[in-house]
Amino acid sequence: MSPTPQSKSLPWDVVEKAIDKEIKWLKNTIPEASHKGESEICRDCIYRRIAVLTLSGKIKVKDIKSKNSLWGEGEKLSDIGKSHGREWHAKMMRLVSGYFQSLDYKIIVEPNLNMGRSDLGVYKENERNLYIEIGTISLPKLLFNLESMEGSDFLLVIDKTHAVEFSILKAGYKSHSI
Repeated sequence: MSPTPQSKSLPWDVVEKAIDKEIKWLKNTIPEASHKGESEICRDCIYRRIAVLTLSGKIKVKDIKSKNSLWGEGEKLSDIGKSHGREWHAKMMRLVSGYFQSLDYKIIVEPNLNMGRSDLGVYKENERNLYIEIGTISLPKLLFNLESMEGSDFLLVIDKTHAVEFSILKAGYKSHSI
Protein backbone atom coordinates (compact mmCIF):
# COMPACT_ATOMS: atom_id res chain seq x y z
CA MET A 1 0.00 0.00 0.00
CA SER A 2 1.52 3.32 -0.99
CA PRO A 3 1.11 6.55 0.95
CA THR A 4 -1.77 8.82 0.00
CA PRO A 5 -1.02 12.35 -1.25
CA GLN A 6 -2.32 13.71 2.07
CA SER A 7 -0.04 11.41 4.05
CA LYS A 8 3.71 11.85 4.05
CA SER A 9 4.46 8.63 5.87
CA LEU A 10 6.19 5.73 4.23
CA PRO A 11 5.16 2.08 4.43
CA TRP A 12 6.49 0.50 7.63
CA ASP A 13 8.62 -2.06 5.78
CA VAL A 14 10.47 0.69 3.89
CA VAL A 15 11.07 2.55 7.15
CA GLU A 16 12.25 -0.60 8.95
CA LYS A 17 14.68 -1.44 6.12
CA ALA A 18 16.15 2.07 6.33
CA ILE A 19 16.47 1.78 10.12
CA ASP A 20 18.10 -1.65 9.84
CA LYS A 21 20.59 -0.36 7.27
CA GLU A 22 21.52 2.59 9.52
CA ILE A 23 21.86 0.32 12.58
CA LYS A 24 24.17 -2.03 10.68
CA TRP A 25 26.35 0.90 9.60
CA LEU A 26 26.48 2.30 13.16
CA LYS A 27 27.42 -1.08 14.65
CA ASN A 28 30.17 -1.60 12.08
CA THR A 29 31.53 1.94 12.42
CA ILE A 30 31.34 3.21 15.99
CA PRO A 31 34.01 1.81 18.33
CA GLU A 32 32.00 1.12 21.44
CA ALA A 33 33.31 0.98 25.00
CA SER A 34 31.32 -0.47 27.82
CA HIS A 35 31.59 0.96 31.29
CA LYS A 36 30.60 -0.13 34.77
CA GLY A 37 26.84 -0.41 35.08
CA GLU A 38 26.24 -0.58 31.32
CA SER A 39 26.05 -4.36 31.08
CA GLU A 40 22.27 -4.29 31.40
CA ILE A 41 21.63 -1.72 28.66
CA CYS A 42 19.97 -2.64 25.39
CA ARG A 43 22.65 -1.76 22.82
CA ASP A 44 20.31 -2.57 19.94
CA CYS A 45 17.78 -0.12 21.42
CA ILE A 46 20.39 2.64 21.54
CA TYR A 47 21.53 1.98 17.97
CA ARG A 48 17.88 2.06 16.89
CA ARG A 49 17.29 5.41 18.63
CA ILE A 50 20.37 6.92 16.97
CA ALA A 51 19.21 5.54 13.60
CA VAL A 52 15.74 7.07 14.09
CA LEU A 53 17.29 10.43 15.07
CA THR A 54 19.31 10.31 11.86
CA LEU A 55 16.50 9.23 9.56
CA SER A 56 14.07 11.74 11.07
CA GLY A 57 16.52 14.58 10.39
CA LYS A 58 17.14 15.48 14.04
CA ILE A 59 20.82 14.70 13.61
CA LYS A 60 23.04 14.59 10.56
CA VAL A 61 25.82 12.01 10.36
CA LYS A 62 28.90 12.35 8.20
CA ASP A 63 31.43 9.53 7.69
CA ILE A 64 34.83 11.17 7.10
CA LYS A 65 37.65 9.08 5.64
CA SER A 66 41.02 9.89 4.13
CA LYS A 67 43.90 7.90 2.70
CA ASN A 68 46.19 10.21 4.65
CA SER A 69 45.83 11.66 8.12
CA LEU A 70 42.81 13.87 8.72
CA TRP A 71 44.93 15.87 11.15
CA GLY A 72 47.98 16.92 9.15
CA GLU A 73 51.47 15.86 10.03
CA GLY A 74 51.75 17.27 13.57
CA GLU A 75 53.08 14.01 14.95
CA LYS A 76 54.89 11.29 13.05
CA LEU A 77 52.00 9.18 11.89
CA SER A 78 54.04 6.00 12.06
CA ASP A 79 54.61 6.69 15.78
CA ILE A 80 50.90 6.71 16.52
CA GLY A 81 50.26 3.13 15.47
CA LYS A 82 46.89 1.39 15.31
CA SER A 83 46.43 0.31 18.89
CA HIS A 84 43.69 1.95 20.93
CA GLY A 85 45.63 1.92 24.19
CA ARG A 86 46.58 4.73 26.56
CA GLU A 87 49.66 5.82 24.58
CA TRP A 88 47.72 5.83 21.29
CA HIS A 89 44.96 7.89 22.90
CA ALA A 90 47.42 10.47 24.29
CA LYS A 91 49.17 10.86 20.92
CA MET A 92 45.86 11.21 19.06
CA MET A 93 44.71 13.82 21.61
CA ARG A 94 47.87 15.86 20.92
CA LEU A 95 47.52 15.46 17.16
CA VAL A 96 43.82 16.42 16.99
CA SER A 97 44.23 19.24 19.52
CA GLY A 98 47.21 20.63 17.59
CA TYR A 99 45.23 20.53 14.36
CA PHE A 100 42.38 22.64 15.76
CA GLN A 101 44.75 25.00 17.59
CA SER A 102 46.50 25.67 14.26
CA LEU A 103 43.09 26.86 12.98
CA ASP A 104 42.75 29.29 15.94
CA TYR A 105 40.17 27.29 17.88
CA LYS A 106 40.12 27.33 21.67
CA ILE A 107 40.66 23.83 23.05
CA ILE A 108 39.46 22.57 26.42
CA VAL A 109 40.48 19.13 27.64
CA GLU A 110 37.64 17.04 29.06
CA PRO A 111 34.80 19.59 29.05
CA ASN A 112 31.55 18.64 30.76
CA LEU A 113 28.68 17.47 28.58
CA ASN A 114 25.04 16.95 29.55
CA MET A 115 26.20 13.41 30.37
CA GLY A 116 29.84 12.80 31.17
CA ARG A 117 32.79 14.50 29.54
CA SER A 118 34.30 14.48 26.08
CA ASP A 119 38.01 14.18 25.39
CA LEU A 120 38.22 17.62 23.80
CA GLY A 121 36.00 20.66 23.43
CA VAL A 122 36.71 22.84 20.39
CA TYR A 123 35.31 26.37 20.37
CA LYS A 124 35.34 29.46 18.17
CA GLU A 125 33.10 32.51 18.35
CA ASN A 126 30.03 32.30 16.07
CA GLU A 127 30.60 28.59 15.37
CA ARG A 128 28.95 25.47 16.71
CA ASN A 129 30.56 23.82 19.71
CA LEU A 130 32.47 20.69 18.73
CA TYR A 131 33.01 17.87 21.20
CA ILE A 132 35.56 15.21 20.30
CA GLU A 133 35.78 11.63 21.48
CA ILE A 134 38.95 9.78 20.57
CA GLY A 135 38.83 6.01 20.26
CA THR A 136 35.89 4.30 21.88
CA ILE A 137 32.68 5.82 23.21
CA SER A 138 29.95 4.89 25.65
CA LEU A 139 26.71 4.36 23.72
CA PRO A 140 24.38 5.62 26.50
CA LYS A 141 26.49 8.79 26.84
CA LEU A 142 26.49 9.34 23.07
CA LEU A 143 22.72 8.90 22.80
CA PHE A 144 21.92 11.14 25.77
CA ASN A 145 24.12 13.93 24.44
CA LEU A 146 22.80 13.57 20.88
CA GLU A 147 19.26 13.92 22.21
CA SER A 148 19.96 16.91 24.45
CA MET A 149 22.72 19.15 23.08
CA GLU A 150 21.01 20.91 20.18
CA GLY A 151 23.33 23.06 18.07
CA SER A 152 26.43 21.05 18.95
CA ASP A 153 28.57 18.68 16.92
CA PHE A 154 30.23 15.48 18.09
CA LEU A 155 33.25 14.06 16.33
CA LEU A 156 34.24 10.47 16.98
CA VAL A 157 37.86 10.04 15.98
CA ILE A 158 38.17 6.37 15.16
CA ASP A 159 41.77 6.55 13.98
CA LYS A 160 44.06 8.98 12.14
CA THR A 161 42.23 8.46 8.83
CA HIS A 162 38.62 7.95 9.93
CA ALA A 163 36.13 10.02 11.92
CA VAL A 164 32.34 10.25 12.22
CA GLU A 165 30.63 13.59 12.81
CA PHE A 166 27.19 13.95 14.38
CA SER A 167 25.54 17.36 13.98
CA ILE A 168 22.58 17.86 16.31
CA LEU A 169 19.95 19.83 14.43
CA LYS A 170 16.96 19.36 16.77
CA ALA A 171 17.27 17.95 20.28
CA GLY A 172 14.58 15.60 21.54
CA TYR A 173 14.77 17.35 24.88
CA LYS A 174 16.91 20.04 26.41
CA SER A 175 18.79 20.05 29.66
CA HIS A 176 18.23 23.13 31.81
CA SER A 177 20.55 24.29 34.55
CA ILE A 178 19.10 25.08 37.93
